[in-house]
Amino acid sequence: MWLLFHHERGAKLVAGGRTFVEQCPTCERKTRFREIEITERAGIWFLNLDDDKRRGFRCDVCEDVFDLRDQPEPQPEPQPEPASEREPVPRPRPRPAIDASRIEDELAELKKRLGR
Repeated sequence: MWLLFHHERGAKLVAGGRTFVEQCPTCERKTRFREIEITERAGIWFLNLDDDKRRGFRCDVCEDVFDLRDQPEPQPEPQPEPASEREPVPRPRPRPAIDASRIEDELAELKKRLGR
């Protein structure tokens, strides 16, 4: 019985990806690292069973690839809003003056209706 297995690997630069300059642990030179996308596919006949995409960084000198799985994504620091875009703080409304005699009159009227 013949089973035709296939396995493909590929890496390409991420358009607009992150770059940084650091000393490479493999070639021990100060070089630029560029973000790449690593793709692996495996399957039988024409059927893909496993598609895996992940990101990493590649050294420009020795082209060694370093995986980013263990490192968390950097979170951008929140920027304070400019004063012009902030919402104004609502001020409390002034309360109307309480008319004690009017309240007493309404209370007496309610007592009459209830029969007290």
